[in-house]
Amino acid sequence: MKQTIYILALASAYWSCNSRATEKPSGKNGTEIPPTASVHQKQADIYIQNKSRYDPAFIEGLAGYSEPIKLAGHFIVTGGDTTYFPHDLPLNKKTIFKGSKDSRHFVLSVTRTNLTNLDYRFQLTDKKHRTIDSKSGKAVLSSLFFLASEIDVDSQTGKEYGSCEYVDSTAGVRLSIRIGIGLDRNGKKRAVLTYNGDGKNKPALPPDACPTLRTD
Repeated sequence: MKQTIYILALASAYWSCNSRATEKPSGKNGTEIPPTASVHQKQADIYIQNKSRYDPAFIEGLAGYSEPIKLAGHFIVTGGDTTYFPHDLPLNKKTIFKGSKDSRHFVLSVTRTNLTNLDYRFQLTDKKHRTIDSKSGKAVLSSLFFLASEIDVDSQTGKEYGSCEYVDSTAGVRLSIRIGIGLDRNGKKRAVLTYNGDGKNKPALPPDACPTLRTD
């Protein structure tokens, strides 16, 4: 009889230990605590050689990318791919783009200040050179530019060309500047500008309103 009780006690203790071992850890309120390793796996692995070359907004935009990223020199390395930052615009030198459509004149001046930023000024005037709208500020390169270039259509030739997008989202307006990759058939640089508005104090410039702007 004593031996039987002893065996039953051992079995009960064994079952109790196994039951506790398979339980998931929980917090004070009884909710399950997620494994620490899975949280770290979701964080971006980014190496930056010199932060002064990039806008903070550009770096923040890389946070959700799934592969390790290295920013060094004039290129970005993602996984096994190396992509150079856009260099169609000279550094710290103003470039002016112009164009006309429907008796309206477009003038866009941009200055690339580092690998990701453009300082810009834009003016839209009517046929009597009266100002219809103007914009100025800083536009930042799209963080995922290395995945694929943007595609625009040349308003003169009707042919597609690749471009890189820079965005200014301050003051509740999303302004997009797309700088063409390479030159057109006449050796000119190309750009196009669009922005949204509220229909009242902030007029919009939709994609079909701005012609392809060119350097002189």
